[in-house]
Amino acid sequence: MKHFKEAIVYLLVGIGVGSFISLLSFTLNHATPSMKQFGLLMTMSAIMGLLSLIFEYDKITFITQLISHFILEILTYGFFIWLTFGSAVITFTNIPTFVITYVIIFIYFRKQGRDNARRINEQLQKNKPKKSDSTN
Repeated sequence: MKHFKEAIVYLLVGIGVGSFISLLSFTLNHATPSMKQFGLLMTMSAIMGLLSLIFEYDKITFITQLISHFILEILTYGFFIWLTFGSAVITFTNIPTFVITYVIIFIYFRKQGRDNARRINEQLQKNKPKKSDSTN
C-alpha cells in the first residue's frame, strides 16, 4: 500500500507541474490546446511524475538515478510532444526549453529535500536525550 500511495503522489505532482508548465506555455504563445492536446500533455505529465519514483530506488547511486531519470524524461517528453503537435521540428526546437525547465525543477526539489533533511536533523537533535552529568 505504501508504494501505491507514493505512486499516486508522484503522479499527482507530475500532473500539477506538467499542467502548469504546459498551460503557461500555451498562454504565453496565445494558443488554446485542443482536448486531444490537453489529454496528451496531462498523460505525459503523469508519466513523467511516475518516472520520478526512480529516486526512491536506493540500490543505485544518485548520479545513476539522475542520468536515468533525465534520459527517460527527455524520451517521454519528445515522444509526447511529437504526438501532441505531430512535428519533429517542434519536438527538437523544444529540447532546450525542456532542459532548462528540468534543471530549474531539479534545483527546486533538491533544495526542498535538503531543507526537509535539515529540519528533521534539527528536530532529532532537540529530541535527543541529554546525558546526565552524574556517573555512578
